[in-house]
Amino acid sequence: MITFEDFKTVLTHKVYGDSCIEIEFRVNGLAEYSYCRMGKMPDTANPSKDAYWFGLVPDGSKAYDYDTFTAFSSAPVFDGQSLEDVWGKVELLSVDGCDPEERIRYLLS
Repeated sequence: MITFEDFKTVLTHKVYGDSCIEIEFRVNGLAEYSYCRMGKMPDTANPSKDAYWFGLVPDGSKAYDYDTFTAFSSAPVFDGQSLEDVWGKVELLSVDGCDPEERIRYLLS
């Protein structure tokens, strides 16, 4: 399990051009959030800025974009709770299509 502070550090990595950080995850105990995605990419309107995002359900009805990590991590998108609130229940499934532990170790180094 990655700490929330380490997760925050991972998402501080600068992304350029077409690159991004994409994380597949689930929130254990919240059935609606059994397969979700979140990440960070350059803002398409202003590539010098970052865009943080959630895709919480397959039909796209719960997709959210944010300008800052703080807004992203504190938004009450999980039935009134934020990512930071539910972090203890979050299970990372993959990071950039790779094993989450290996990829996070790489991003933290």
